[in-house]
Amino acid sequence: MSGWARPEWIIMLKACKDDDTTLLDEAISMIPKEDLKAFYKDASLEATRNSAIAILNNLIKRGADVRPRWPSHAKGASKETLELLLAHGWDINARADSPHNREPFMWEVARDYDFVKWCLEHGASVHPMGQEPFRDGVTIISRRECPQVLEKVARWGSIATFELLRSQGAPLGWRSLHLAVETATYGRSEEVTDFINHDERMAMVHHLLDVVGLNVNAPDQPVGSTVLPMHLGTPICYIPGSAMLERDTRELTWLLLDRGADPTPVLEIAKRDYPKFAEDVKAWEAKQGGDCKCCVQ
Repeated sequence: MSGWARPEWIIMLKACKDDDTTLLDEAISMIPKEDLKAFYKDASLEATRNSAIAILNNLIKRGADVRPRWPSHAKGASKETLELLLAHGWDINARADSPHNREPFMWEVARDYDFVKWCLEHGASVHPMGQEPFRDGVTIISRRECPQVLEKVARWGSIATFELLRSQGAPLGWRSLHLAVETATYGRSEEVTDFINHDERMAMVHHLLDVVGLNVNAPDQPVGSTVLPMHLGTPICYIPGSAMLERDTRELTWLLLDRGADPTPVLEIAKRDYPKFAEDVKAWEAKQGGDCKCCVQ
């Protein structure tokens, strides 16, 4: 019988779901003493996920360490739960010890303005812990194990969240505009309920170009460095290179071209992998008459 199918684990899961300490006591009574530490860790994780305050307090009284092992484990917990964790040693700026995800907790909630604001009010830093603060023109790839929080917000969050973090000194990073452009290609325009708000994503691209003033032809990593995985070039390269091309991207393509984007580096690839992009560039050129600098053959 696997661990999660054992009676004591089933009882523990229900205890955390219902925030019922009587059930937790029953489950603990069934656990051998040598297995309690591991059981407490799993119970604290489930309690955090369910915002089970009574269960967490019960575990704390038993001497359990309730600090989340990974920042993502605290995602979805209530603010009251997070404040309890902070009071018992959780570091809101801690990063997971994983090669695949080194992001602090605030990165995990980057879509939620209220949670980002709460994080800042409770000591969250806009700079990843243990990583030299990003400085444009100075930071090299080897110091970028974790993306900048504004890159995450540009991709998934709101303009209000972006500006809140920018006001606190958050660096723009290399790919804020690039990732905003890519996410604006996501979703299906014919869907009534989509997983992404396309209007919000387009508004972010406009904001980055017209308010923040990001360079429409900016590289996505230092010039001359080894090309990193999933790095495609300038922002417009992230349209034909998108991982989820499911909607018409003409509006987005034309926006970048209107702001001076050079599509030349990606045209040949686009003709093969996403001909619609090359067609949109050609249509934009025709609209400009003889004034445009790029040329689609």
